[in-house]
Amino acid sequence: MPDNLSSLTLSCIGAGRLGKTLCHLFAQHLHIGHIINCSEDSARLAVKFIGAGQARRVPVDSADIWLIATPDNEIKAASAVLRTASVLRESDTVFHCSGALNAAELDISDCHTASVHPIHSFADPQQSISQFAGTPCGMEGNRSALDRLQPLFERVAAKPFVIDSQQKALYHAATVMTCNYLVSLLELGQKMLTAAGVSPQQGVNPLEPLIRQTLDNYFNTDAISALTGPISRGDTATVASHIQALQQQPNNWQQVYRALGNTTRVIAAKAGPEQAQKTLAQLTDF
Repeated sequence: MPDNLSSLTLSCIGAGRLGKTLCHLFAQHLHIGHIINCSEDSARLAVKFIGAGQARRVPVDSADIWLIATPDNEIKAASAVLRTASVLRESDTVFHCSGALNAAELDISDCHTASVHPIHSFADPQQSISQFAGTPCGMEGNRSALDRLQPLFERVAAKPFVIDSQQKALYHAATVMTCNYLVSLLELGQKMLTAAGVSPQQGVNPLEPLIRQTLDNYFNTDAISALTGPISRGDTATVASHIQALQQQPNNWQQVYRALGNTTRVIAAKAGPEQAQKTLAQLTDF
């Protein structure tokens, strides 16, 4: 579906943090039509941020591209509103940005459908505008829809890639594990330091240099090369001392340590002493 992007119109349903960020970025490359939120006041605020578009509460005009940027549990309802508004044309494209749900959630057969999930935190839209370049975006759906959306996302310097529609939930679980759960892991590590009597000095986390070095090592090499510590060395005595110390702490701390220890052991087994790995298995398995 080759297009001249500048001749296209994009309208958005649900212009929250993600929606208004994308619309602001897209506005430099195509025409922004209607911005549709539950209230016109909210829509007007979004239009002001975007710098283009018209605030509406319901779809009233057609658009070449429809972005449904509502929360996941509202996508189906927003799509139903769009279907019943009699504004969709056979050549139009409708897409949502859910990480967990695929394009089938739209339940639209009258035009081209897709999902595009930016692997980006939209906590602060103003900051997202300046940091969005280079963002990987997982795409799936009709080939014709992807042919239209890929160049649009490339135009705002995103890095789109195609994913398997049937594995969308597993794909999203990976992003949650490495983003949301990483925050939880870092916070747990900080709580362990506090319980050990170590306090941040002037707001500086003493683990920060180690964390950053580990991330750099992982992304510059691989898991086996980046892995250090007692499990990678087959140091069963140290692991045993950790588990003993954690028995005096909240139960979930030891659960996390053991679960991650199992995963770490699998990586370390590719390079570590076999007997030590068997012993470590006894220490880390539930």
